[in-house]
Amino acid sequence: MRWRKLEFLILVILLSSAVALTAKDTSEYPLRVELLDNTWQWYRPYPYRDPGNIVYTVTGRGNIGDGSTKHAFDFNYECFTHARVDLRGQFYPGKWKKPQHELEILIPDIGKDGKYKACEVRTTVREGVYVWSHGSLVEISQDNYPGWKAEQDAPKAPQPQEQTAAVSKLSVTSNPDSADIDVDGDFMGTTPSVLQLNVGEHTITLRKAGFKLWERKMKVVTGEIKLNADLEPENPK
Repeated sequence: MRWRKLEFLILVILLSSAVALTAKDTSEYPLRVELLDNTWQWYRPYPYRDPGNIVYTVTGRGNIGDGSTKHAFDFNYECFTHARVDLRGQFYPGKWKKPQHELEILIPDIGKDGKYKACEVRTTVREGVYVWSHGSLVEISQDNYPGWKAEQDAPKAPQPQEQTAAVSKLSVTSNPDSADIDVDGDFMGTTPSVLQLNVGEHTITLRKAGFKLWERKMKVVTGEIKLNADLEPENPK
């Protein structure tokens, strides 16, 4: 028992340097860190009975922008919080701790305005820039990136009305709230949220630390749909 307690104290000391609640000015973090894809797992260090004591182990790819240039990078980290991938242009404020090798990024603390959790990220910086092409993440050269970006930013011709896919508004709530929402395996936000989905069959999954995975397969139709999930504790008393 004493050895397990010692292991836990060592882990806390090591990870406390990787995550901390901070109210620092984001202007101290000049880098724009985009996370484009990742693979992650989580585990509970001792004591296992604490449902909020979760460590995330994450590897992935993204881009780092410093205002004038942008470079692709591969990353990995272990942290008490999880920096979500967002394909809508979201970025995390960051700064170098060891240039080219180690970043510190700020992750917004949900429900606490202006507060962040800092996480140390090990990096391998690449020459080019990562972009999505035909559903795959590829690296293109610095010379080709400006032309690619100009093409993406160019106004798109409006689609004929008859080709517009029918959509539905899906209101997702949970008890308790602040659960992660995955739709067909893609992260879409946290509860409560109103999502716009194409009409058809979808798999809705809710995840929250300390609670069992909640999943529902449903056929979404046009209009507004409300979905509420009662999450079950993993270890009910």
